[in-house]
Amino acid sequence: MERYKALMIMDLRHAWKDPVLMAAMFGPLLLLFLSRFGFPVAVNWLNVNYSFHLEPYRGFAASLLIVTIPMLTGMLTGLLILDERDENVIAYYAVTPLMRKGYLLYRVTLPFLLCTVLSILYLSFSTLSDIHWAKLGVLLLLASEAPIFSLFLAAFSANKVEGLALSKIGGLFIAGPVVANFVPGAWQVLGAWLPTYWPAKVPYLITQNEPMLAIVFFSVGLLLHAAYLYFMVSVFNNRQS
Repeated sequence: MERYKALMIMDLRHAWKDPVLMAAMFGPLLLLFLSRFGFPVAVNWLNVNYSFHLEPYRGFAASLLIVTIPMLTGMLTGLLILDERDENVIAYYAVTPLMRKGYLLYRVTLPFLLCTVLSILYLSFSTLSDIHWAKLGVLLLLASEAPIFSLFLAAFSANKVEGLALSKIGGLFIAGPVVANFVPGAWQVLGAWLPTYWPAKVPYLITQNEPMLAIVFFSVGLLLHAAYLYFMVSVFNNRQS
């Protein structure tokens, strides 16, 4: 436990000195602030100036913003991994009592827990979401996406510069909520491969009074997230070998 505590302290010091990592760390809190205070202002402004009613899209706005939390936390930890790879620190950890498995466990657990805490804060205080029991399922899917995105950057980037570029491409994953809320019928299969599709689709089905279908989509989404995580861990381990 002390070894993990030392790693966390090092991560905090590293993130504090890097503006990009700082932005990834405080970005979810900014999203919470914008959701709680900015959305009502946007609703009133659009209604007064353009007679556009934004209120019916409250659920979509919540899902669109909340799926960025695992992306931001995943980017934070993914870039930390790339920094450690550039400095050849990962090879050092492999020969310490922590070993490679302990290091990987920490790097998967940290974004999972960080995303869980930040997502709970968002769902509790943003005032945009009212999902009730389905929040637990959405939380699990969102938290699973953080280590997936983290290892995605670490597995497919040679260094931190490539990681930053890949994180911008990964921003396309935000299309998941768009597909879940607006794409008709069978065409939704086009977005089903995106991890962000599933935590957006579950609350959408709840609002449509389809609780059993929401459970089915949650189950399929959870299996897909587990498969993605297993694949990313495998690719990361092969790269480190």
